[in-house]
Amino acid sequence: MSDIEIEKSDIRGEFCAPGIGNYGGDYSFAGMFFARAALDSSVICANLNAASEQSGKIVLDILRTFGAKITRGGDSVNVRVNTLCGCEIDISEFPKIAPVAALLAPFAKGKTHVCGFAGFDRLRSLITENLKALGVRCEYNENDLWIWPQRKFDYTVLNAKNDPYMAMALILMSTYINGVTTIRNVDGLFERYPDFIDIFQSLGGKCRICEFSF
Repeated sequence: MSDIEIEKSDIRGEFCAPGIGNYGGDYSFAGMFFARAALDSSVICANLNAASEQSGKIVLDILRTFGAKITRGGDSVNVRVNTLCGCEIDISEFPKIAPVAALLAPFAKGKTHVCGFAGFDRLRSLITENLKALGVRCEYNENDLWIWPQRKFDYTVLNAKNDPYMAMALILMSTYINGVTTIRNVDGLFERYPDFIDIFQSLGGKCRICEFSF
């Protein structure tokens, strides 16, 4: 089992999205770095086929809805900082991408409404438990989650519960928080995206992996 400790750090620069079979680069993987860039920096990712039909491409629509600046040139996508606004996001077509909205919503101006959680109670609970641990106000029902903006975050112990998308969102959100934030149970991320830490560190991320056994 693995934990990871994250320090506050800037995330910016260029990287190449890992391939996923015949789809080329993985939009949902790159999307987490894009979401972090939309807060205060700029990130460019290559190997994202503009003609890709993968479901994870919805991440760009989510970012645009929040107000992120997005430009592309061929198979490269650049996301830059912009003022983000609370909005309505429907994740029903690709629920696993919901942590992107959870990463952005606390930093947006105004309340964000994320819908499409029906049948995905575990995912909604995972997001709300971690946001509340950070001091973020959340309300929810079976299908909907409302997230309010938060000016100051409490650095604390978070738990990804081996969900790779939740782990990425929590790691990247933690780079914005003063102090050291511990995120538990991140093995699912290392199994799904073994190159994540190398890319994270190449973009300026500061972390320490703590392995332990019971």
